[in-house]
Amino acid sequence: MKLLLSLPLFSLVSASPVSADRVVNPSRITFDALGRIDNDSLLVKALATDGLVSLTNIPGFKQSKRRLMSNLHTCMLDLGDNIVTAHHFDDGTTRRSFATSTLPEVGAQPIKSLEDIPINSNSESCQSFQGEVSSFRSSVEAATNLFSQKLSTEMRAYLQTPLMSSNVDGVVYDSINEVVAGGEHLEHFHSYQKDNSLGNAGETTIELHTDQGFFIAFTPGLIASSNDPTKQMKLSDGFYVQDRYGTKASVNFSEEDDLVFMIGDGANQYINNNLIDSKGAMPLRATPHALSFPAQIDSSDVRVWYGRMVLPPNNALSHGMGLTHGEVREALLDASTTGKSISLGCSSQDMKAVIHTTRHLSGPSVILNCTADELFCWYRCQPLDDELNTCSDRNLTLECVDSQGQITDPAQHNGAAPACYNSTVPLSSDNGDAWQGDSHHDDTHADYGHGHDHGDDGHHDEHMSTESTSTGSRLFAWSMVVTFTISAILSVIS
Repeated sequence: MKLLLSLPLFSLVSASPVSADRVVNPSRITFDALGRIDNDSLLVKALATDGLVSLTNIPGFKQSKRRLMSNLHTCMLDLGDNIVTAHHFDDGTTRRSFATSTLPEVGAQPIKSLEDIPINSNSESCQSFQGEVSSFRSSVEAATNLFSQKLSTEMRAYLQTPLMSSNVDGVVYDSINEVVAGGEHLEHFHSYQKDNSLGNAGETTIELHTDQGFFIAFTPGLIASSNDPTKQMKLSDGFYVQDRYGTKASVNFSEEDDLVFMIGDGANQYINNNLIDSKGAMPLRATPHALSFPAQIDSSDVRVWYGRMVLPPNNALSHGMGLTHGEVREALLDASTTGKSISLGCSSQDMKAVIHTTRHLSGPSVILNCTADELFCWYRCQPLDDELNTCSDRNLTLECVDSQGQITDPAQHNGAAPACYNSTVPLSSDNGDAWQGDSHHDDTHADYGHGHDHGDDGHHDEHMSTESTSTGSRLFAWSMVVTFTISAILSVIS
């Protein structure tokens, strides 16, 4: 028997309610163009800047997606909570889930919950869902393969090889495409339903986090009716990202967005750390994201979503650990039964994982020992250049300052950077006298803010996540606490 687990490995970026300071439109490219255009920066520019890109006009996908998603929630209700996994959030939202996976060299695995449907079941919604799911997953598979092939081509000249070695003699992974093809892809279908009598208005459903996988392919959320599968669906709002300046932004999806690809912390673990600096390569940006599911005017309306998390090959060695990624996942599973704290599966060896059996976000539990030429800021030791080492000589103090020019708690994940500070002048990002940070603050540190739940918005809460960043042409992994939560064993595959 094989256990398919939803490991919510994530790092909390902000515990406050999510509110968007601005709206962003994702970079978009058509399915045909992705396979046809030979542009060295088609994907990389978008993924290095925003960490996500939308694929449009996937043949037959839009219709298949809507037929599938319109029946998802009703099918889950027909099956009942004794078969369908459910998770309850503090804001009054209940998320029901189907879980499955696609395995290398084996292919798509069945959805266990659907296999448990009684032979005499007369659920029309489940029958309609089952009739569409194979075609839907095949389209996602084709789009994921095309995306990884294109990204592999664009980045090949900038990466040293092998990207990953393994514990199998002669087996290495030389390209992004090989990494994607060799890894397990975890898949989730989610339905979010709001109990308006619980939680507070505007409360965040899933906090800012960064997925731990390499990337996730997901469909933007849709609002469907739990009473009438034939009711016209509409796009859901409430999906937020933290941009490279540390600003929360609402993502403006449109009807043309078929499948969105978003980078996770895995890029820091086996892609960005293999970049050849001298070639001016742009590191991929792991994107912090969050979900807020507001109360619906019609209480029967639900939010439906699908995500496919790409994990590294199980036999690939985790950088600097001597364990394979498969062994790391097993260790996390073992530790989940004892509550142990372990430092596994993150882009820095200094990260500490705290595993719980409930969705609990712990605070800092490690103290970092920075060197004399570093400052603890943005929950990591940041290097100080010559200018920052002379703050006291200019009667200034060395402080941890956020992108708005405000002194901030160095344990916060907010894009802050070291700066020389004049305490006699009101602090403002526009006030050069008060805030005298190095040039990296605007161009580098603030540009690569990263923040997890593999889910959608959270695949989140069922997957793995952490945080890491890159400044200029060098990668700086930092220390932080990653809380690993296991909400449930979502399915068992024979």
